[in-house]
Amino acid sequence: MALTKVTSSMTEGGDDLQTDIALLGFKVAANGSLAAYGLSKQAIDAFEDTSGVDSGASSSATRNAASYYSGTSSGSGDATGGSITYSGGNTIHTFNTAGNGTSTNDFVVPSSGSVDYLVVAGGGGGGSGYAGGGGAGGMLSGSGHGVTAQTYTITVGAGGTGGGGPDGDGADGDDSVFSSFTAVGGGGGAGSGGAEVGNSGGSGGGGNDGTGSTSAGTAGQGSAGGYAGFNTGGGGGGKSSAGGNTANNAPGGNGGNGAASSISGSSVTYAGGGGGGSSVSTGGAGGSGGGGNGAGGSPNTAGSAGTDGLGGGGGGGSGGASYTAGYDGGNGVVIVAYTTNSFTVTNIGNMTLVSNAATAQTQPSTSDLVLTYTNGAGTATINTDLKGYISRDNGTTYTEVTLVNEGTTGGNTILAARRVDISGQPAGTSMRYKVQTFNQSAAKETRVHAVSLAWS
Repeated sequence: MALTKVTSSMTEGGDDLQTDIALLGFKVAANGSLAAYGLSKQAIDAFEDTSGVDSGASSSATRNAASYYSGTSSGSGDATGGSITYSGGNTIHTFNTAGNGTSTNDFVVPSSGSVDYLVVAGGGGGGSGYAGGGGAGGMLSGSGHGVTAQTYTITVGAGGTGGGGPDGDGADGDDSVFSSFTAVGGGGGAGSGGAEVGNSGGSGGGGNDGTGSTSAGTAGQGSAGGYAGFNTGGGGGGKSSAGGNTANNAPGGNGGNGAASSISGSSVTYAGGGGGGSSVSTGGAGGSGGGGNGAGGSPNTAGSAGTDGLGGGGGGGSGGASYTAGYDGGNGVVIVAYTTNSFTVTNIGNMTLVSNAATAQTQPSTSDLVLTYTNGAGTATINTDLKGYISRDNGTTYTEVTLVNEGTTGGNTILAARRVDISGQPAGTSMRYKVQTFNQSAAKETRVHAVSLAWS
């Protein structure tokens, strides 16, 4: 919109008059959706459009649709949070800090978009004695999940503790959570205290000592645990297969196998069940995907814990003279991936805002600068984070002004510099203002809503 010239009989009156006219001009311009306009000794711009700003002389100044300028710019970028890697044109965020969400587990999305995801819960702990292996943590994965501009708190489930004492059950693993997806922690393996069934969970824990019943896995997340005969334990369930069953006085049941995902950029198998332990034979093998091995009593062999970051179930212990406690389940993981630079990112920095020139009828010796501003984020320190300048020689020479708080109007703070002496500048009648912001960041955004420059 072109500059609209408005004549006025305003004289070199008092400072209050010029400030009042400036504020009135701001309101008139905003209410009438007008562009920058001028009086005979005053130019006013409420930023209803960009016509009053010299884009060539300004830098990093962006007009918002709400009619203010700040040092913001938009571009393509990524989300933040977790451990970030890159592969095959994708940005990959891996979260493996177990426990409830913390700052390291915040996934911060700058705009709407879509992501692929993998959510694996903590594996269950193996039981103690000739006991069942722990069930794998539940596993969920998918692509094209819509996200919006917000902070998603990621929860990574910790593995369950292996059973202790002569016949303790393994503890269940903790859930992992991303957005609307909750992977259920793996079920703990049954201890050797009697005919027991392992706990149900993402995948079920293995049973022990003669029961023909099995623990359940969660639909779509994992499989059931295995059952066992006397002196032995069944395998914990895995994502893609159930834990192995076993007979009396036999080796421990093998853990169920997990499932592969390439979300990290290479194929990795997650969520394997823990092998069952045995008093009279070898322990069962852990399932592919981080399942721990069960302990054996004859020969006497140690078992192992589930693998952290894979959500594997812990191996079951052995009994008799070679008694061992159960082994811990592995911590889970959450991975989020998307096409690199597929989000819109807003950057906040310093700006220089320079007006178009307004022509004075005679060479001015003094000038008033009035502006209004708000804090979009943080709090600006006036004359440090927000500064004003006046020129009468078309922007070749500027005099910095001292801005003083004059109260508020319409929720905006009024700043004014009165009777600024510009007589020492080179001769000229081309009046310009310059407004600059400093120390700007996501924590401090200063928004300039209107500027008036008067002279006499």
